[in-house]
Amino acid sequence: MSNTSPKFLFSLLFLFSFSAISHASCIYEQEVKGENLQIGTMLTWSTSFEENNSMFIVEKSEDGVNFSGAGTVKAAGDTDEEKKYNYLDVMANAEQVLYRLKQVDFDGSFSYSDIVTVKREFKNDFMVARMSSVTATESFAVTIDALKDGEMSYNLANLKGEMMLEDKMIVVNGLNDLEVSLAEQNEGIYKLNLEMDGEQETLVVKKVLDEITKKQNMASKDKGNSGRN
Repeated sequence: MSNTSPKFLFSLLFLFSFSAISHASCIYEQEVKGENLQIGTMLTWSTSFEENNSMFIVEKSEDGVNFSGAGTVKAAGDTDEEKKYNYLDVMANAEQVLYRLKQVDFDGSFSYSDIVTVKREFKNDFMVARMSSVTATESFAVTIDALKDGEMSYNLANLKGEMMLEDKMIVVNGLNDLEVSLAEQNEGIYKLNLEMDGEQETLVVKKVLDEITKKQNMASKDKGNSGRN
């Protein structure tokens, strides 16, 4: 029969718990939360204590079993002040995605956060991968990364909402290039509106005259003024 007293066991359990807490490399002030936005899923979390904390690896899964890395966020290292973090997953395309954080120390050890489930509220079937300078003289080019085949409509409107041009294009799963001519448009600011299956994206473009045209216009004005008395 054991002579170990309940008081001794309680003290031992308390010391073990205190030791585990005091050696934790990361204590969360706010567990990871997810919000689905038009451009993707925004994850936010914060810590109140970090020790030797190298990074957070954002992992995601569609079935809750098989997780894969979505991206990394650099951690604070050592701190006892609250640190806030966020990560935007622009490739959140499934109806429901499960996320977790893999917190990694500088020595390679790691731990996992709780899992959060985020349901898709907005469509995210395409995104703007790259585009030319928003200040253009003759044309504006944009590359669209589509996540499925389909038809995209687009239009160019001035700030009054007047349509300067409207057209459609067939897009395939992957990168698609679109070039919009501004040659016939007056100098000013325009909006390029893209739409596919109810999902919309708007880009702002500024049409300017090139230096040669500007010099010609200035010369014409000077020549006209010189004939006045």
